[in-house]
Amino acid sequence: MRALLAALVLAVSGCSAGEVKGTYHPVLIPVKFEWSPSGVKVSGETSVVTPVGVFSIGAEYALPEREKDATYVVIRDAKGRPGDPGSLGFDHIYKLRGHGGRLTAVVNGSTTIEVVEGRVLIDVTAGNVRTIEFREAAVTVRERTAGPFDRWDQYWKDCVYSPFALSRWAYDDSTISQGYGAGFAWFLLRLIAALILGLVDVVLTLACLAAAVAFMFFGPTGRNIVYGLEALAVLFLAALAKTASL
Repeated sequence: MRALLAALVLAVSGCSAGEVKGTYHPVLIPVKFEWSPSGVKVSGETSVVTPVGVFSIGAEYALPEREKDATYVVIRDAKGRPGDPGSLGFDHIYKLRGHGGRLTAVVNGSTTIEVVEGRVLIDVTAGNVRTIEFREAAVTVRERTAGPFDRWDQYWKDCVYSPFALSRWAYDDSTISQGYGAGFAWFLLRLIAALILGLVDVVLTLACLAAAVAFMFFGPTGRNIVYGLEALAVLFLAALAKTASL
């Protein structure tokens, strides 16, 4: 009975899977654009920023070909020149390089603007924009919710014991025709061992099946409760057998 309890503890102790969790923190690009009526100031890692030019809004112009890791930042001031009613304002264009993936513009530390096809437009005409920063956009992944059968597969994947593993390990008929009868005798010994271990396998397999079903519907808590009840049952049977032998 003690051997059965030890086998049960060893089998179920390897079937407890820890829950894995991960977090994602968007990475800020180390550069900041600061807007004031006097113009644009770039601070931080200025080596990744190239001023492209200042263009009249509505004017025809062609931007240089954009590299894969570059984003055009267009800061638009549509107030125009004082005293020039025909002025529509200006676009201050910069090229931001050295980042991978998609970016999101963060205005004044809170408002976010998605970068589309390597270009983002920030309108500063109203005067409420003070700072513009960039961070890597988090990729949204739609995950399928794990169901009972997923947890069933996960239980057996994490469990060090598989049904009837002991008897399968003991049984071997490859020596039947070897050694002028000695191989057959060895086969019989292993067959007897497999039959004895098969009884232990039945108990362990039933115990793991009960725990697997509890894990399917109630998760780790249900599985652990079943383990505890099974261990208590084995201890009770061991004490009962000891009392009966006195």
